[in-house]
Amino acid sequence: MPPLTDGVVTLRPPSERDLPAIEHGIADPDVVRWIGPSEGSARQTLELNRSRWIVGTGATFSILDPKDDCVGHVWVNLEGSRGGELGYWLLPEARGKGLATRSVRLMSRWALGELDLARLSLLTEPPNHESQRVAERSGFVREGVLRSYKEIAGRRIDCVVFSLLPADVGADHTG
Repeated sequence: MPPLTDGVVTLRPPSERDLPAIEHGIADPDVVRWIGPSEGSARQTLELNRSRWIVGTGATFSILDPKDDCVGHVWVNLEGSRGGELGYWLLPEARGKGLATRSVRLMSRWALGELDLARLSLLTEPPNHESQRVAERSGFVREGVLRSYKEIAGRRIDCVVFSLLPADVGADHTG
């Protein structure tokens, strides 16, 4: 599959050359805080992401900065009824540069179009204001809060839910 790009950020399937970034990412305290601890090594994470694509339960892409370095991952986990849940993480040195928003926009449009999804969701914890801003800048619409919706690292968390529909793509929700 060809990489996705907007001329600044590029998304491509993860590869072995991304293992150092994956290792750094799955150990980053902010990634662990918001997503939870990895259940395996960087190599196991890479293989898990590949297997999800093969069996059709999800798609993960490495996020490449303008220097072609892997600085994170963006993914969509597929759900029933043509739905998907989008997530991402970035290495600390890549944050605050607009790469998350660019990556979420690219992945969203790809998933809605190529995977023929009817709905994408993006969930964040209420205190994760940075991810909420990424969702909004990417065109997602805030729907509300799901109380005690998930468990991360043994703790129940509320989730702010955002959605993006095919009709929203191209609409100006950048506020």
